[in-house]
Amino acid sequence: MDPAGLSEAELAERAGTTVERVRELAGLGILEPQDGVFPRRDVMRARVVADLAAKGIGADALAQALGSGHLTLGYLESAGRRFPRTDRTFSELGERMGIPVETLQMLYVAFGLPRPEPDERVREEDLPVLETLPVLFAAGVGEGEVLRAVRVWGDSARRVAQFQSHYFHATVEEPFRRRGLPDNEAFETAIREVGMRMGHSGEQMLGWLFRRHAEVFFTEHQFEHVETALENAGVRRRPPRGAEAAVFADLTGYTRLTEEAGDEVAASVSLTLAQLVNEIAARHGGTVVKMLGDGVHFHFRDPGDAVRGSLDIVDEVRPRGLPPAHIGVNAGPMIYDEGDYFGRTVNIAARIASQAAADQVFVGEDVVRTVEPAGFRVLEVGPAELKGIAEPVRLYQAVREGR
Repeated sequence: MDPAGLSEAELAERAGTTVERVRELAGLGILEPQDGVFPRRDVMRARVVADLAAKGIGADALAQALGSGHLTLGYLESAGRRFPRTDRTFSELGERMGIPVETLQMLYVAFGLPRPEPDERVREEDLPVLETLPVLFAAGVGEGEVLRAVRVWGDSARRVAQFQSHYFHATVEEPFRRRGLPDNEAFETAIREVGMRMGHSGEQMLGWLFRRHAEVFFTEHQFEHVETALENAGVRRRPPRGAEAAVFADLTGYTRLTEEAGDEVAASVSLTLAQLVNEIAARHGGTVVKMLGDGVHFHFRDPGDAVRGSLDIVDEVRPRGLPPAHIGVNAGPMIYDEGDYFGRTVNIAARIASQAAADQVFVGEDVVRTVEPAGFRVLEVGPAELKGIAEPVRLYQAVREGR
């Protein structure tokens, strides 16, 4: 066969379908053979047709939309590009690595990917990742710990991939639709003029960002080991680690704003808030643990920085066009796991935030005990019954020095 084209049988094998199905798609005009030879792009088209059929869109409907000019297949071809598969099934790979195939299946589910069948052949791109598993197990890392790490990776990558698709539709394609291009043409033009020219920028950015963030955290991790070594050698005592702080900040009246102004305005408010709180966290040595729609959960190593950062939020939300904020700060031990912080300290901080009114920063008594105020002072509010907390917690309001 000419290397530039494929026979019916070759196309069917590469697309994972039958010769009869290839003939059917050719008869409908979805595949376009010339003199019995199929262009290589028809492999992608056949794969996409199978994917769409699984979602309930039949080949006849596709053919009609193609015939009317409302559907193009240019962008569908790119969706059908796949890494080739090895000649090894998941069962065979698991047996060779000494890992039950059920463990491999759980791994894919934890990643957020489809659960592979035992007789399914492994993709070439998957193999290097799977072959790292024996190293972890040989080092004594348990199956549950591996799956826990995989869940964090999978959830993070899934969110980035999902956002990228949403962003492309809502932001990159939109200028082409405003020019009057029909939906399919706008999408295909955006891919050709933006997507293809940017290449693999999304993958490159993800790799670059991971390296930059990993550099910070791993350097800190190394420093802690150095401190331990110096203490064990009797050279330098490791300074005791002080209390850390949990902060919850919420916007007052966000729900009413959503009802009155609509979801688009509410989404814009959330984006502005995210930008602001990341700026303030970086300014005061804190980290944004997670955004909560109309609020944010912070972590600070220094409770004093937590209070100063909270006061900055209260001062800066209104100039950014945001509703006023109310904030709760608490200090104490916390448990970190899977990108989040847990424990009584965190729970109390969230409850304290619900006690504060607009433009107020309330702090718990543990903050007052552990922090020497600098740039702010605290005014006693009094004991408060907090939901889910057995004993009343004495609250204080933090205000700027001089106010």
